[in-house]
Amino acid sequence: MSPRTGLPRFGIEEEFFLLDPRTLDIARDIPLGLPHACRGVLGSEVSEEIFDCQLELVSPIFRSLQPAARHLADRRRRLRAIVNAHGLELFCAAAHPFSRLHLQDPPIRPRYRKLIEEQGVVARQSLLSGLHVHVEVLAEDRVRVLNKVLPWLPLLLALSCSSPFWGGRDSGLCSYRQSLSGEWPRMGIPPYFEDEASWQHFLRLLLEQGLMDEPGHAWWFLRPSVRYPTLELRITDACPRVEDVLCIAGLFRLLIAQAQAAPDHPDPHWQRVLLAENFWQARRHGVAARFLLEESIAEGGLAKGSRSVTARDWLGLARRACEPFIDAQAEAVFAHALRIIDEGTSADRQRAVYRAAREAGKTEQQALRAVVEHLLAENRTTPDYTD
Repeated sequence: MSPRTGLPRFGIEEEFFLLDPRTLDIARDIPLGLPHACRGVLGSEVSEEIFDCQLELVSPIFRSLQPAARHLADRRRRLRAIVNAHGLELFCAAAHPFSRLHLQDPPIRPRYRKLIEEQGVVARQSLLSGLHVHVEVLAEDRVRVLNKVLPWLPLLLALSCSSPFWGGRDSGLCSYRQSLSGEWPRMGIPPYFEDEASWQHFLRLLLEQGLMDEPGHAWWFLRPSVRYPTLELRITDACPRVEDVLCIAGLFRLLIAQAQAAPDHPDPHWQRVLLAENFWQARRHGVAARFLLEESIAEGGLAKGSRSVTARDWLGLARRACEPFIDAQAEAVFAHALRIIDEGTSADRQRAVYRAAREAGKTEQQALRAVVEHLLAENRTTPDYTD
């Protein structure tokens, strides 16, 4: 892609939980009229997930971040108003801090019963929410572009981390969602395929042999979309703040643009070795992680070998790689990403709220409730975006 052609179009999907406002736990009993009411106001922009207690907002196609900002803020407000009118709270984070609903067979929607039966407890405990971003890739082999953008994705995960707690305990990870997601088949790091033809061949093999029910059940954290001419980012945690959603979507879009212009990697298998380690470091430490990069990238030269860098350093390298596509909007994306690194992610803020509550004499359960209240306050803060 030439910088003169502009950046590719994109779309955003956000997943939400429904909470009981009294207990602040995930709601088990969902009013029958809620899905109908949501569709009545938002139409096809709202969809249902596996569990009754989740909803997803699906955006239209955007050409720039400013209309995306206005749209996401508006749709969050509208969806929250509908949910509140039905006696529930709308909650956006990758995992609920203290819910144990996953141990109690959470109610599922009928069309997902076969999937739940096939995956068993792996599926039943997946009360998790993600942020998915589609970026258009036209007139190019999407898997070749995927292979070139894939190494950057742990940085995007690190920026999005919002699932440090699970089942009432600190997991020790910044994105426990990604560890739980890894128990599913065909989720996590995609296998290496040279091109889209080999990718499609593998999916056909799974379908023909009855090992997968539909093409969309290949859930890797980056994949060519089955429905759209896009690459779909699936690695990132759901983000409580709209500003962080826009930052991650904007950064992914820039990285796709630079990947389309970049040469193929000479050693894709070594690249996957580094990716696997960086994926773990991002899950464990978030923006405090150190990441392994090849020295030819880290030094901007041709040296062989690898060394570790901070998230701040890696973001600087991303800024350099995306230089041909940088405009004022892109500068704002990198500035916000730098603020996340300097100030901490949602996972960091959640832990800070929990520690402060415990130091103030609150019980463990009260401290976890304070974390949920903090997240709900962030969810309700939707900036008034204007031109």
